[in-house]
Amino acid sequence: MKIEKVHEDERGSIHRILFKGREFIILFTKKGYLRGGDYHKSKQHDVVLTGKMEFRYKTNGKEQIKTLGAGEMIHFEPNVPHMFSAKEDTLIVEWLEGEFEKSYYQPYRRLVLK
Repeated sequence: MKIEKVHEDERGSIHRILFKGREFIILFTKKGYLRGGDYHKSKQHDVVLTGKMEFRYKTNGKEQIKTLGAGEMIHFEPNVPHMFSAKEDTLIVEWLEGEFEKSYYQPYRRLVLK
């Protein structure tokens, strides 16, 4: 197993874990900060390990909002734009069913970059 720090800033940190040929992303996000603003070609899975995270995403042109706590999971179908808002200091793990890649959904990405 290989663990690599990908990024760290005032929002928190992002690490990548390679395990048996699979890539997992560990995101620590401080309360009040946003992450994401992207979408992927393959299905994405997110599990909240600690804290509370609000997930915003668009399906069929409608925005959906779900708030999840420790032990809860959400799945995003391919090409579904999404972003996260930490309601508490939060640790999540995410992975894609395919190769990791992303495209930005600008209406969400602009909010994340504010």
